[in-house]
Amino acid sequence: MMFQTVTHVSLTTKAQRYIFIDLLRFSAIVFMLQGHTFDALLSESVKHSRYFYLHDFFHGFVAPMFLFSSGMAFGVSTLKKWQDHLSFTPAVRRRVTRYFSLLVIGYALHLPFFSLNRILHDGTPGDMAAFFEVDALQCIAVTLLFLQMLIMIVRTEKRLVLIAAILAPLVIIFSPIVWGIPFEHTLPLWFSSYLNADNNSWFPLFPWSAYLFCGVIFAYVFVQAQRNGKDLLLMKRVVVVGSAMIVAMVLLANSPVHLYGPHDFWKVNPSILLLRTAVVAMMASGMYFVERVMRRDGTIHVPIKLPIIMGSESLVIYVAHLLIIYGSVVNDGLVYSLGGKLSIAEAFAVFLLMLVVMSAVAYIWHNTKKNFRRESAVVKLALTTVLLLYFVVRPY
Repeated sequence: MMFQTVTHVSLTTKAQRYIFIDLLRFSAIVFMLQGHTFDALLSESVKHSRYFYLHDFFHGFVAPMFLFSSGMAFGVSTLKKWQDHLSFTPAVRRRVTRYFSLLVIGYALHLPFFSLNRILHDGTPGDMAAFFEVDALQCIAVTLLFLQMLIMIVRTEKRLVLIAAILAPLVIIFSPIVWGIPFEHTLPLWFSSYLNADNNSWFPLFPWSAYLFCGVIFAYVFVQAQRNGKDLLLMKRVVVVGSAMIVAMVLLANSPVHLYGPHDFWKVNPSILLLRTAVVAMMASGMYFVERVMRRDGTIHVPIKLPIIMGSESLVIYVAHLLIIYGSVVNDGLVYSLGGKLSIAEAFAVFLLMLVVMSAVAYIWHNTKKNFRRESAVVKLALTTVLLLYFVVRPY
């Protein structure tokens, strides 16, 4: 049985991964699947109960987990091969290509029609506004592209982290202010959509890029500690400092002193943003301790390798589950047939089924790439080419 197989993953191989980052992503994936399934399919009576508001609060940590772990993965991969990222090397070309692919996928998920001709001739202002909404993939892609360009300019690790350490608090502090500025009146819609939620963007750069910057900072501190053999001590301190920050932010959130005018408290208030950052950092620390438990004699002994695979294939899971639940221009999702109709038990059953399906998708895709690297690359290129040509030549 696959779930009973013990997998040994060497920590000394060239293609070393930090397993705790994948485990953090896996945790986010599970909560994301459950949250989106419940949000799309639960009946309105259930969603208006007081308990569902508590559910929404805890699911407010899912996106920060993804963004923070993306920043960590970027930071770790960059710091381990710093010289490879100082100029337009093959590694940088692959990285830039991957980020532009995220942008394309992000916008493709918002296409109003699967026809360029129809978009140009029949697209309404509302259609175009929806197309330009910024979601997680665009936020991640733009922020990491910016960081990669920054690396090639500043040239040193310390300068990169110093700038990230300046930008993160600035984004957090100014987010309530930026959200109150109607940029769409003076800036192009595609650009203003990256700044705040006025165009219904779920993940504008303010405040969401701050989690990526914090992930990069966390990666730098962790790598430096590991180089000095103090990574365990660091992660213990993260738990202590994180706990203190959570208490401080709860007190600040309930303080009678208000530094900002009216704003979306749960999305852009600095106390909430810092509280979530502290919680996610502590979760990363917790996953590090899980990895240490699995490690023996320099080797990861994993009784279940599927969580690690799912964490490493978070992109394909993210896209696939959105297509299944919410649909796209080429398919109707579950929300069209089951949206707002299910009880908690029924929605939970759908979530479990989704988890099984996404596990299978991640496992099959991971092993296909591993065992048929060249063939899978050809298939991706061919599929992308066919879809692009069909999108361009399709009349309606």
